[in-house]
Amino acid sequence: MELVTRIADVPVRGTGNLIAIGKWDGVHLAHQAILRALVAEARRVGGQAVAVGFHPLPMQVLRPEAAPPMLQSLEERAELMAALGVDVHLALPFDRALADMTPEAFVHQVLVGQLRAQQVMVGFNNTFGRGGKGTAETMRQLCTPLGIPVHIFQPVRADGENVSSTEVRFAVAKGRMQAAARLLGRPYAVRGLVVQGDRRGRELGYPTANIRLEEGRLLPPHGVYTARVTVLGEPRKLQPPVTVTPRTGPVYGAMLNLGVRPTVGGTELRCEAHLFDFRGDLYGRELQVEFLEYMRPERAFPNLDALVAQLRADERAAREFLAGRQGAEG
Repeated sequence: MELVTRIADVPVRGTGNLIAIGKWDGVHLAHQAILRALVAEARRVGGQAVAVGFHPLPMQVLRPEAAPPMLQSLEERAELMAALGVDVHLALPFDRALADMTPEAFVHQVLVGQLRAQQVMVGFNNTFGRGGKGTAETMRQLCTPLGIPVHIFQPVRADGENVSSTEVRFAVAKGRMQAAARLLGRPYAVRGLVVQGDRRGRELGYPTANIRLEEGRLLPPHGVYTARVTVLGEPRKLQPPVTVTPRTGPVYGAMLNLGVRPTVGGTELRCEAHLFDFRGDLYGRELQVEFLEYMRPERAFPNLDALVAQLRADERAAREFLAGRQGAEG
């Protein structure tokens, strides 16, 4: 898949561009329904599936003080789209000029004039144009006279709620990781570089990877988690226009502590993962950490012996959870 930030860099292929528009914040199940339909229709008519979004997200520009933490990086968003078969992700740089564009100007200048849209797909609650005045129905009213079909997708429901980025954030913020996974269609994950720690875990018999997380990412509550860790390898920085493919690597079950380590007098936030059955050096490698299940809150222990005893109990619980999950999956 091609990741581009300029309309001029969108390749010209096939019978034309089929466009899906959204913020794609999290690429959750509702987003996936639109993108799968986009790809299927593009393949049917011989066109190109183009997902149009924004980077940074509009709220980060318009009201940065109220902008919620990020569910994913642009790279992660692009990889998820690539896995779904999208041909191009156009991540438009959101700025004041774009924010001030009227719905009419966006359709006539961007969708028709520059992208030459053949079809448009949007979610039921999509807004666009100055002040968010354009709605999904506005899109239909503007595009239909131009001969451009507009497909409006209705809500996708899970756990009795409409799937949305807001619901994902709520679940993650509460530590309800399995609920978040049901909304996303996959476990909630973060990525980070392994950096030098104080090696205290190694001294306790539980060596950990100290993961430096990206600022502004949504994190679950402090505590101990059962996790799954993918060793992605050397970090990469995407410089659009660029071809994006999903990154993979060896996968390990893990237990993870997210917090300040009160037993040893820590004060700064750390994300430390102990990978089960791993042997080797992870310094300088990028890891993807999937939060599978919240096990317990972080707490101070009276001494290191008590901490080690709890770590052994955590390991047993995490391994049992992972074994049960593996059995359920296959």
